[in-house]
Amino acid sequence: MKKHLLVFVVAALSFIEVMGQEAQKKDLVGYGGGRYEVFKTGGQESIDLWFKWMELHVKEDTEGILALAHDDIVIEAPEATLNGKAELKEWMSTTFTNGDLTVEHRWAVPLRFVNDDGSVNPGDWIVNDYVVNYKTNDGLTIDDSEANVYIVEGKVRYMKIFTFKKENRQTKKVTFSVDLNNSDEVFSSVSVFGSFNNWCASCDYLTDLDNDGVYTGTFDVAVGELQYKFTLDKQKVEEQFEAGAECCKTIGDYTNRVATITEDSELAAVCFNSCTSCK
Repeated sequence: MKKHLLVFVVAALSFIEVMGQEAQKKDLVGYGGGRYEVFKTGGQESIDLWFKWMELHVKEDTEGILALAHDDIVIEAPEATLNGKAELKEWMSTTFTNGDLTVEHRWAVPLRFVNDDGSVNPGDWIVNDYVVNYKTNDGLTIDDSEANVYIVEGKVRYMKIFTFKKENRQTKKVTFSVDLNNSDEVFSSVSVFGSFNNWCASCDYLTDLDNDGVYTGTFDVAVGELQYKFTLDKQKVEEQFEAGAECCKTIGDYTNRVATITEDSELAAVCFNSCTSCK
């Protein structure tokens, strides 16, 4: 009886182990190294580090970027290949010039490679898509890119950038004005965000220097259609419009103010959350 019980226990443990391996295998996806089902989901902390890396580029924080870079970092980009921190630092010294850079993250996925023996590589691959806008003396350049980024031990070790579309646009000076005299909102900052700054609510702030309740700012905007909204306290409160509003355009679930820019312009002051003036 004991012998039969031992055989049953061994068989049960073997079954549980096999089922556990099968369950783990079901969590694997993708293809690599001549094998299928070789990637598992990586860590959210790697996505956070990647976003921080790009944020530091927007801030042109050279020391912050170098602190996140692996000593032997390799960056393969369409315009250059950088090997090591020294070359990265030199590239930044010639590229960071005016701070007019914004980044729009579209999506990012962390993946971790599983070896043939079942062991898992320590680092995460971040596969991601993003848009970079940067201003030059000639206007606005828009890079539509994807990148494969390898992050290990909290450092960016490798990066390969693929730019699928590069667009150069002429820009004009546009003055935005919003009247908050009729608003009951309590706020500490006013900004404008839209298609011209990748919907960045903390990039372009408006000021009220004469304390008349009308907040104003002038920014570079690409020629063509402009969609935008005014927002308070970094999008804590943003304008909301119904589809069909006369000053707006609706695309899917989003209804935004719209204007066509052909020359340097001063847009008429409007009430917050309204198509008309407060007067």
